[in-house]
Amino acid sequence: MAERWDIKLRLLHWAVAMTAMFQQFSSLWMSDPGSQYLFPWHRLVGMLAALIVLLFWLYSYAVYDLQRLFPWGRDGRRMVLREGFDLVHGKLPPSGPRRGLSSFVHGLGLLALSGCAATGMVLFAMIPPGHVGPPAGGLAFTRYTLQHKFFGQLLWYYWYGHVMFAVVHQLRGDNLLGTIFGLGRENRRDG
Repeated sequence: MAERWDIKLRLLHWAVAMTAMFQQFSSLWMSDPGSQYLFPWHRLVGMLAALIVLLFWLYSYAVYDLQRLFPWGRDGRRMVLREGFDLVHGKLPPSGPRRGLSSFVHGLGLLALSGCAATGMVLFAMIPPGHVGPPAGGLAFTRYTLQHKFFGQLLWYYWYGHVMFAVVHQLRGDNLLGTIFGLGRENRRDG
């Protein structure tokens, strides 16, 4: 049986997944001039997402999970490189709460999400309440907007890869969706 995900981590994952998906998709729809009504919702859910990202960082620090997400030590780097090499040769790394390539990629996703949250909070502070357009200091606003979009684009790449590998693990026989989201059985096939 694979190591189980902690219930707190499951709840944080659900919260991150829901708020980040809303933010990503609402940002696509907000590019249409007729959909500016989404902007206040994007701002509010963005503040909630930023709070959840902060909680995720604090939780990861509290349970010593940062070493799993960012395996900077020599052994961690070797494991990530070995699993990356194996992946190129068709061998899927194991899933679950463990140190390795999948956790490292989760760490990179958390960094991209943190960049979105941080720049979004700056933008939130720059826009006066009740306004949907840029503030008077347009140059700084534009700079932060471009950074926010950059991190958002990284999140799209992360999201595509994350979903693709979750589906591959699920099709392989791992119950990855069940273990992280608490759906169905809690074990996975040995492989």
